[in-house]
Order: sequence, then structure tokens, then C-alpha cells
Amino acid sequence: MASLGATAARTPQGPGPGAAAASVPSPAPVPGPGEAEEDDDVEEPAEIHLCVLWNSGHLGIAYYDTSDSTIHFMPDAPDHESLRLLQRVLDEISPQSVVTSAKQDENMTQFLGKLASQEHREPKRPEIIFLPNVDFGLEISKQRLLSGNYSFIPDSMTTTEKILFLSSIIPFDCLLTVRALGGLLKFLSRRRIGVELEDYNVNVPILGFKKFVLAHLVSVDQDTYSVLQIFKSESHPSVYKVASGLKEGLSLFGILNRCRCKCGEKLLRLWFTRPTQDLRELNSRLDVIQFFLLPQNLDMAQMLHRLLGHIRNVPLILKRMKLSHTKVSDWQVLYKTVYSALGLRDACRSLPPSIQLFKDIAQEFSDDLHHMASLIGKVVDFEGSLAANRFTVLPNIDPEIDEKKRRLVGLPSFLTEVARKELENLDSRIPSCSVIYIPLIGFLLSIPRLPSMVEASDFEIEGLDFMRRSCTIAVLEPKSWMHCWGTCTATSGTRRPC
Repeated sequence: MASLGATAARTPQGPGPGAAAASVPSPAPVPGPGEAEEDDDVEEPAEIHLCVLWNSGHLGIAYYDTSDSTIHFMPDAPDHESLRLLQRVLDEISPQSVVTSAKQDENMTQFLGKLASQEHREPKRPEIIFLPNVDFGLEISKQRLLSGNYSFIPDSMTTTEKILFLSSIIPFDCLLTVRALGGLLKFLSRRRIGVELEDYNVNVPILGFKKFVLAHLVSVDQDTYSVLQIFKSESHPSVYKVASGLKEGLSLFGILNRCRCKCGEKLLRLWFTRPTQDLRELNSRLDVIQFFLLPQNLDMAQMLHRLLGHIRNVPLILKRMKLSHTKVSDWQVLYKTVYSALGLRDACRSLPPSIQLFKDIAQEFSDDLHHMASLIGKVVDFEGSLAANRFTVLPNIDPEIDEKKRRLVGLPSFLTEVARKELENLDSRIPSCSVIYIPLIGFLLSIPRLPSMVEASDFEIEGLDFMRRSCTIAVLEPKSWMHCWGTCTATSGTRRPC
């Protein structure tokens, strides 16, 4: 990936306000020994304006540095939901403002909210700026990038040559980065960074585009990954999964991937996409590898391997629980995950604490996991939930829930008895009736439609309110039910279509 940068040339400062212009220049005063350093101190501090987008586990970052009037960008990089990579970027460049879309993921919104409320970062706490999501559109961002006036591009270049030149600098295949660059250009044109006092036709100076790489990270482009065959995607051999996605082919990642859970596979892929130069982190990984390569630790490695096979994506399960989309299998998976995490913690507590990974697991996996697993096991009725295909609580947990379950189980026989009593009060021409439930309306009485029921007045029966009719039945509501059905809810198991 090519990058281009230019050094901003300083323009001579004109006379200040109120200074008289003279045709004959007066001799300049000779600066003292310490005046040159004072002039340098008066120089305005550099400002960094960061634009960031996060979507589907990937991060797009671009920022403008006023010290060299250069836009720096980082190609789309995977990041956790905790946005650790973004935090590292903020710690390294310390931006004055953070620009993002007003339409953001919940994790990004929470992260920016915490960032804005960090009082200990004063006066370095950045300003959070939200722009409309339209300003981050992909096509309009490409148009802004290709139609911009850049001083490092000669005027003699044709439009085609300009597009080819910018394509060699900017990774247009990184969609989030392109959108972040487009949003940054929109922000710069609105705020007019560096040219606030100039005429409106003077654009914000952009002297180059440079690729940004965090400290202790190795920059690897897509061509390198392809040539070295670190990753290689192939079509799935199953005809049922061809359209759903790709599978990993013969690659270095596929050879080294022996992960038992999806979380571990994502972490391994993250290590490949963000190789590090941090010796401390590399040595900590090598310590773990060296420990498990010893023959006496083979049984421990196999046990940990089995436990890791039951670890699932807990944030995804909790998200479904918040949205009330939880299945019975989610509770089973969560229960197994918590108990497997407890097994990992107990195993790591028996291993040497000199290895950082074992020490972190033993400390982070607290006794709250045991309390959580105990609560799930005492509350959730897994057998009953599987039989009913819905979440079920064990008996003797809550008397109110037990009473509602008892009433629900006896509801069919109770409604049958109610229908029998109502039939005794109806006209002898009505052979039968039934109690039905219609959502948002409640329990109603359904009777067969008699041949004499033609006009609307024919459906009027004493003690009943007519609700609706069909080809074969008439639905009515007894006036005496208005009080006795006041506590009935939509959880009834006797719903029958009318």
C-alpha cells in the first residue's frame, strides 16, 4: 500500500493590526539570545480531529493532523465489542475531537458516553461530534475523496489519472475507512479547520494521505496475506451452504486453527490480522506454548481443551435475553458455559502463577460464576422447558408463579364448565357453545350461527353483547363476564381460532 505525504511550507506572516506600511523598510531589530526560543514557544499547538466508524466487529479510522496538514487513515481492522483497539488509538494520538455518525451501534454509543464523562482526562477530554448518517454514505464519501482539491496532485492530471493515483494511496476496498474519510472531509469543510479567518473559497489544506499504524503493531496489507496464503477463502463444498458463506481453505490460519470455540477462533484470527511487536505479549504467549508442550502437562491440556469446547458467545446470549428472544437452548448453553468457566478457573488456580495467562484467568473468573450457575440450576426447569418449548421455572420457587401455573393447567376444564353453564341460559335452539380467546379482546362466547340470523338485529341476545360474526359462528360477550374476566391475561393455553 503506497502512501504519500508532504511537508507544509510556512507562509510569512503579514503585518499585525494597526501596523503602518512603509515604502522604505526599517532595519529589523536584532533578536536577543533567548528570543528565538520564545518565538518557537508561541507556535500554536497541533490539533488532531478523529473520525471513527464501527460496524459488524470492524473499525474504520481516519484523522486530520494540523501540524503537517495530513490525513492519516487505518484500514478496516477487527475490534472487540469493548472497542479496545479504538481505546489504544485514542491513548496514542489524543484527539481534540471525535467525529462519528449519529446512527451508531449500542456498544459504540456507550463507549463514547463513557469517554465524554471521563473527568480525569481534562483538559485532554475530546469533544464528541455526531454528524448525520447521510454524511457517511459510501458513494458520497468516494465522490468527496475523488473530487477534492489536493495540492500534491498536479493540475495537469486528467480525471482518470487522478482516480488511479488516489486509488494507489487510499484503500477503496476498505468500506468503513472510505466512509470515515468521507465523514472527516465533511467535518473539515464545515469547521474549516486552520482556515477559519480566510475567505470561504479557501479550502482546508490537505498535503497528503498516510497510512496509520499503531505502535507495536506490524502493518500487513491484503496482498501480503494473499501471497503468503495466510488466509484463503473457498466456496463451501456443500450445495446447501454455497450461498451462506465461505470456508477456510488451505492456509496458514487453517493449519494452526485448533480452537474448540468460536471465541478462540475469532481471537486467533485477530492475532493474524494484527500481528504485534510487543515483546512482553509475545513472551507471554510463548510461555503458555512452552508449558503445554511438556509431556507431563498433556493431560491438563486435553482437559482444558474439552472445557473450552463448551464456551459460547455470552454477549450474544445476553443480548437476546434483553430483547426477550431467548430460547430454551440459550439457557442450556449459558449454564454449560458458566460451569465450563468454573472448571477453567479451578484448573488455572492449580497451575503456576508465573504464567500470566493462568494468573489472569484465576483472578478474572470470580466466585460470582459459581453463584450464577447455582441460581440457574435452582430456577430453570430444563426438562419442563424442553417439553413445553418455552422457559419454565421449577416448582416451589415463587408461590405466585406456582398459583398461575396451577390455574393455567386447570383452565381448559374451567372454561368447559363455564361454557356448560352459559349454554343452560341460552335459547334452546342453540345446540352448543364454546369459550374462545381473541388477542387484545379477551375471552368470548362462540355459538353456531342459526339460519334465522340474517339481519344485525337477529344477533341480539339478552345478556350478551354481539362482537363479530362469520359464515358459521357468532361471537358474543356475556355481560356477566365483564367483572369475572378482569384478571385474565394472554398467557392462556386454550387459544382456538373462531
